[in-house]
Amino acid sequence: MKNSIIILSLLILMALVFGCAKQIDRTDDINEVATNSDEELPIVPEDAAEETDTPSDIICQKIPLTQQLSKIDMNYCFAVVNHNPEICREIEVDSGDEEDEANKNICLAVASEDSSYCEKIQDPSPKHVCYYQLAVISENINICDEIDYDQNERLQCYFTFVSNLYWWDKSDDITTEYCNKFPAGQPDRNTCLAFKERDVSLCNNNINCLTFFKQDMSFCEGKGSALKDCVRDRAMTDKDVSICETLTGEKRDDCIGDFCTHIKLDTSICDKISGDMERQSRYVEVAINIANNVRGDG
Repeated sequence: MKNSIIILSLLILMALVFGCAKQIDRTDDINEVATNSDEELPIVPEDAAEETDTPSDIICQKIPLTQQLSKIDMNYCFAVVNHNPEICREIEVDSGDEEDEANKNICLAVASEDSSYCEKIQDPSPKHVCYYQLAVISENINICDEIDYDQNERLQCYFTFVSNLYWWDKSDDITTEYCNKFPAGQPDRNTCLAFKERDVSLCNNNINCLTFFKQDMSFCEGKGSALKDCVRDRAMTDKDVSICETLTGEKRDDCIGDFCTHIKLDTSICDKISGDMERQSRYVEVAINIANNVRGDG
């Protein structure tokens, strides 16, 4: 089975553009999940063997969660949390396997904070998410400027960047310059300014902006496809994971996954996700978020 690096990148892109929440504690309350005794213990990548005692590394050691899932995610997890691209180079890619080659380049790009690896990817989908994830994790919105071949994707990259800052209660880091990257008169510029000031009045009644702020459940009534993630947004803004249980299937899993990676970095909450691949991708995301938060506090 293929790994979930691209899935993780897409989750960062699509699943995090909603409701604000108080920034979580940096390293507290990180729950470990017991490894299945019937499965082999994963082999830690050689270059990560000496750095396996941090909360993030402990989570990375649990990858893959099942024998059916790819071990490439383990290399990616260790490489990114330790900013060690040498671990990415341990990833073996079969000749002609474009997906694994793309994932290796994403790993190298993010771990080394070098966008030249994104340029090597031919497939538009992983190429886009390489830039998105590199921008967010390196905290450098100017990475998005390099998406000069697709204006819509570039604007989406900007929005992903500022919404993540807002989501992590870092509105003070959002600058007017960031917001000016959106064309004048477009709703996303006002949404960016609303993020910056944490002021719902700047949404100008735009429901795609209003959903980032605390609303009653009745706000979702009649919105339909206009706000397909409205209930999830309410769970996030209310910091109440039980709201996710009102959803079913993939929407429920997405809601729980977003909660366990942003409201409370807690793999025991992620364990409620039914899909193995998505649950594994959320483990990796928890590990990366913890490492970035600790690094930011340092």
